[in-house]
Amino acid sequence: MQATTHSDLGLDPSQQASPANAPSVPDLAADLYALIVFLHKNCNADLFEAVGALELTLTQIKLLHHLEDQARELTLKEAADLVLISLPAASRTVDDLVRRGFVERHEDAEDRRMKRVTLTDPGRAVIRRLNAARLNGLEQFTQTLTDSERRKLSGALSKLLERDDVAACRPEGPTT
Repeated sequence: MQATTHSDLGLDPSQQASPANAPSVPDLAADLYALIVFLHKNCNADLFEAVGALELTLTQIKLLHHLEDQARELTLKEAADLVLISLPAASRTVDDLVRRGFVERHEDAEDRRMKRVTLTDPGRAVIRRLNAARLNGLEQFTQTLTDSERRKLSGALSKLLERDDVAACRPEGPTT
């Protein structure tokens, strides 16, 4: 992957960083942190409303997202490990999600002691609803940017979106 320069981002050449004065990792991380905190504080009203309406815990939301990312059913133990909770806590979390129809749980075909969990279509709909709420907040933020700020942000993001791991997180379908 080619290195990104300030001129690639639409910045004035006098603002270009040479390797000697490039931002340090801690400084860049602090700047990114400031942006993320700002976005979390100012762009999540719709997300918080959706989470409240769905009455989901953060652990349940994490589990739903992890299940969505899996190409196969997970054992209950694997699910617990992914969201960093105990097996009994995972069992209670899954019980509530099963009761609400967001996941399915069944015995493993080869080892009946193991339980497997998978996301259902209503569970996928919950994730889509939460993601739409996140995206709505970000769209509101981008509306506050000047044309110049939007161009610069778009240029920076286009370089980062060349990374497959970052691009994989982009929402599918039209965003308007």
